[in-house]
Amino acid sequence: MPPFNIFQMAYVTDDIDMAVQAAGAAFGIDAFQVNRDMAIETGQGIAIAHFALAFLGDTQIEVIQPAGGADDVYRQGVRARDGGLTFHHAGALITDEGQWHAVVAAIERSGEPVPVRGAFGDLMHYLYVDRRATLGHHLEYMWRTPAGAAIFDGVPRF
Repeated sequence: MPPFNIFQMAYVTDDIDMAVQAAGAAFGIDAFQVNRDMAIETGQGIAIAHFALAFLGDTQIEVIQPAGGADDVYRQGVRARDGGLTFHHAGALITDEGQWHAVVAAIERSGEPVPVRGAFGDLMHYLYVDRRATLGHHLEYMWRTPAGAAIFDGVPRF
């Protein structure tokens, strides 16, 4: 597998509002950017989910609530109830197109399951590698394209 530099820690929940409060208290984060009813390509179809983002130093904290569609990759990870948090994946950010293509090729050669693969227009491409058998969670690789350079500018930082 390609080298992995942790950019993001992501959690799933059954209640985004309660989970944002819990994550905020746990990490000392006063505010999250909350995006509701986001359509996410998963490879199995379109998932609908609520996402909350904040930075703690250079690490992005993400909270995801599955909300419909092909959201099994998120829903199956929810273990806690009433806004509790369950760790889901670690994310790596790539900003170089050549590196992105090299990572994708290495993952494809590895034969590891890729349950999620998609893009947010021309701003960001992403994929999840299912490493639950060896790590207990997924790994996400994200390529922020030049057009997406400002994609996280509005995310609160602490």
